[in-house]
Amino acid sequence: MLDRERADEWFCYFMYNINIQKIMKIYFNLFIPLFLVCLPIVSLAQEVISYEDEYANTGLEGSINVGMFYADKNTANFYSGANTTDGMNSADRVINNEYHLNDINATLEKNGYRYPLIKGYFNTEYPAQMTYKISMSAGIGLRYWLTPTWAVSIGAHFAKGQTSDVFLIHNTNPNLPPSNKENQYVQGRIVGEDARSHFDVGIESKHPVSEHIFLLLGGGMSLNNTIVKYNEIQIYDLTLDIKYKGPHEYVPNGTQQQYNFRQGGIGYGAYFSPGLEFVFLDNVSVDIVAHTYYSQIQLQNYENWGFHFMPHIRFNLSRLFF
Repeated sequence: MLDRERADEWFCYFMYNINIQKIMKIYFNLFIPLFLVCLPIVSLAQEVISYEDEYANTGLEGSINVGMFYADKNTANFYSGANTTDGMNSADRVINNEYHLNDINATLEKNGYRYPLIKGYFNTEYPAQMTYKISMSAGIGLRYWLTPTWAVSIGAHFAKGQTSDVFLIHNTNPNLPPSNKENQYVQGRIVGEDARSHFDVGIESKHPVSEHIFLLLGGGMSLNNTIVKYNEIQIYDLTLDIKYKGPHEYVPNGTQQQYNFRQGGIGYGAYFSPGLEFVFLDNVSVDIVAHTYYSQIQLQNYENWGFHFMPHIRFNLSRLFF
């Protein structure tokens, strides 16, 4: 009975993380248009190559790629500002700071608010579930074709995890008339960004579809490095950094030092990389790849596993150094 319950729990967790609808939406919105764009280009190849020549190609191949990156949302709440654990990014800690609160009230007054925020007389509401935006990705790689159909590969891919949402400050100033709805709520934005580097080692195979088109199947192990670049709240034109800077409160020109801690860390996982290769010349080809990671991202208290999608176009130059 216990094994059955654990199996059911794992199945539910697995299906929640896969989110089939999200996968299909991304693939149809990104992968299929890229495929349709590149398909007519095949007819423009300047050199006709025989199937036997291409299929017999082995050796070293270098590549560069550019594409899109969609990160799993299960680590996005690291940037929500709602964290209260020591060492985490807390918007409340910043807003309740005497000097930051003065800056906020000055900004609100400039934008028509007549009743300032008083410490102890306001509440904050933060996003329940933040999500990442789609961003650009780029990468480089090497493949060594041991046989006409099998290769070992290494690659490095670089992208950003970017998220943004709104938060509310409910002003409960006792002097604020209940009828004054305009001054009861202050809306701001909360934003965050991290830099992500993925380092992949795996194997790849290719199978002919037609004379100039090959099906690619690849997979392997992956390491990733995540570095938090910023986490901020924005109220009109005022921007405040909420990254954790140590146990001491902010004081302008104060003697208590604040620190710029490195947030993020090393994670690991696996990748699967199906795609299509379009051969133009005997040593030049273009791939359309649906690169997919299942990996752990290291953000404090959010060391979660998830699926991350990086569909891209890869430009290859084969027979290097030959």
